[in-house]
Amino acid sequence: MRRPVVLVVTAAVATLAAVVVGVLLLGDTKDEPGGTAQEPFTTTSLTGYDTSAAVVARAPFCDAIDERQVDAVLGSVPDVRAWENGDQLDVGSGTDVVHEFGCAYAVQDVGEARAWVFAPPVSADEAQQLVTKASKGAGCVAADAPPFGNPTVALTCTAKDGTQRASYRGLFGDAWLVCEVARPATAPASTDLTDEAGRWCVGVLEAASG
Repeated sequence: MRRPVVLVVTAAVATLAAVVVGVLLLGDTKDEPGGTAQEPFTTTSLTGYDTSAAVVARAPFCDAIDERQVDAVLGSVPDVRAWENGDQLDVGSGTDVVHEFGCAYAVQDVGEARAWVFAPPVSADEAQQLVTKASKGAGCVAADAPPFGNPTVALTCTAKDGTQRASYRGLFGDAWLVCEVARPATAPASTDLTDEAGRWCVGVLEAASG
């Protein structure tokens, strides 16, 4: 009369063993190629990144920026400040009507990441004039950096308050695209602000070119 009880207990032990083994195997697959664990996000250096085939639209693009790109620059994802063609914007010397699409992310004492594209089409000659004008900015020097469009220029600028900015500017088709990263004087020293800006600009370019 006790035999059925033995059979039930044996079956229960076998089932429990199978469950334990299955859980262990499932845990192992997280560390194996093809498992459920996701690869950590990494930014892409502009060095070696081919920008020559990119086609940038003269249109809003900030919604397409991967928030992980922002987090990589600022250590968090603050609220975005975006603007469009015809908006009034503080351009540093006062409020003016802008003819561009862009956005900025800022974290106090950490820095700022910005990007914008001109709304009107820009010719190669006009772009070269923009390169020349930007290179003559107060406190700015051209950096030895990979191309970002054609023509293109990479700048590092230091303001009177110690704020440092690294930017890339370039022409993609008829679209003039600018992206930059800024660090206040109180921020920890950056190992290579030009490289940080380049990585941010790769993310911007991928968003702006779809």
